[in-house]
Amino acid sequence: MMPDFRPSSLSPSAREARGGVFRTTLDRRMLNQRVLGGILAATLLAAVYHQSDPFEQVALPGMALLVGTLLAVLTFTRLPLVQVQVMGLIGGWIYLLGKIGYVLFALPDDTGLRMLMGLAPWMAVMLASHLWTLGVRASAPLNLAALSGLGALMLVRFAQDPASVQGNVMGTLLQMLIAGGVMLVGQRSAALRLTGDVRRAVLGEDQPGRDALTGLPERHLLEQQLIAAHRRLPEHLVVAAISVDRPADLPDAFAARLTAHVTRTLMNTVRDQDLLGCLGDDQMALVMRAPDARSARAACERLRVRVASRPLDGVNPTVTIGLVYADGQLDALGLLRAAEDTLAAVQRDGANRVLLGPVRPEPAAEPGLLGALPA
Repeated sequence: MMPDFRPSSLSPSAREARGGVFRTTLDRRMLNQRVLGGILAATLLAAVYHQSDPFEQVALPGMALLVGTLLAVLTFTRLPLVQVQVMGLIGGWIYLLGKIGYVLFALPDDTGLRMLMGLAPWMAVMLASHLWTLGVRASAPLNLAALSGLGALMLVRFAQDPASVQGNVMGTLLQMLIAGGVMLVGQRSAALRLTGDVRRAVLGEDQPGRDALTGLPERHLLEQQLIAAHRRLPEHLVVAAISVDRPADLPDAFAARLTAHVTRTLMNTVRDQDLLGCLGDDQMALVMRAPDARSARAACERLRVRVASRPLDGVNPTVTIGLVYADGQLDALGLLRAAEDTLAAVQRDGANRVLLGPVRPEPAAEPGLLGALPA
């Protein structure tokens, strides 16, 4: 799909000033703070509503204390987000399994069934949240622990009273256990399928006009998109030619992995409206908009630093960038050629650098006085 270069209600300068070359997304730490704040408010309201329930009189204040502590940790410390999420999920399961145990061992069958029906949707939400927060691999131990805890409670109840297996509560719990297992299997299968689809899209499999290694538009398609972008709005257009620096002793197989790694870093960094394409082996082109040449160079410098901060198997990749800012003198393809000439010029002086072009051809040396005289 062709990137959207159409001017919006904001000018290109305003859009660039807001986000630079980097994509702007909601900070995950801030998002989790908001979620925990909502959970804390809901827990406090539930504690007021369930004052007559002996279990909730103890459990809900404990949950409120845990959620409030996690919210304070997220706000005032730099503890890794994943650790806070795991503690929150474990606390949620302690509350949920504790209430199921209360239903199993302290309430009559009819009363327990009504309370259990209110718990069933939240058990599904808790199981699903493992994948949302921790990913496919990291969520597997917590999935196993949660379902094992529910199974253990049912076994203890059965050992205590074998006739309870015929009751409504045990039957409902058995259905929740089976449904939870089926949901986790389906969720994992869907996640793996989505990962495969994304991988095929990134690698460019079965996509005409895209590079097989990086999945980026090849040169012909890139030129077409650049011409369309230039025709639509020639002002504030920037073309940057990017080369992945390749040490001479680097094996070809690892060099290919490094190029793909750098490509992923660039794709995850640049804005959605920017265009990233493939120029050839280890070379790419970035088409973006910037308010002026100085801002364009600063954006490419930040891009170079971002790539260098993402190592692959202990190797810090670097890129060399030559960029050209549209001045009205060059057409679309002229901008691309000027960016490539600028990249070639900066590579002659070294790697891991950014140079703003266009590079002017050096004038031919004038013949000396003796050379001008006839033989």
